[in-house]
Amino acid sequence: DSGPIFDDEPLQKVSNDDHYNVFAIESVHPKQSEPVHDTYPIEQDAQIVVIDSLDMNYDREEIDQNDDDNDRAKERELLASLIEKLKCEIDESKNRNKFLETSNKVLMEKLKGEIEDFKNKNKSLESSKTISKK
Repeated sequence: DSGPIFDDEPLQKVSNDDHYNVFAIESVHPKQSEPVHDTYPIEQDAQIVVIDSLDMNYDREEIDQNDDDNDRAKERELLASLIEKLKCEIDESKNRNKFLETSNKVLMEKLKGEIEDFKNKNKSLESSKTISKK
């Protein structure tokens, strides 16, 4: 005889509690103690990452702080670069001024020599005129 076996009395009675019955129409669910946070998907390196909204505020502040730090670092680098460039330009200007001062001195000496030659030639011409008038 290979049919089903029915016991006259079940070994254990199963409780029918609506709280745990998934098929119950009105079941009582305990209230969640923690709220469900919004999540926002973002793409990162062709993968989708879900960030919890509470973490986003912290992350946003941290990112803003990092951005500020990066901006300050870039500003410092830029200022250092500009200062270095200005120092080079100042040095070039000093060198150019020294060259111009030296050139000016040389030209002044040359001009003094030319003026002296002119005076001598002028005296010579006047002497020649005086001699030729006699």
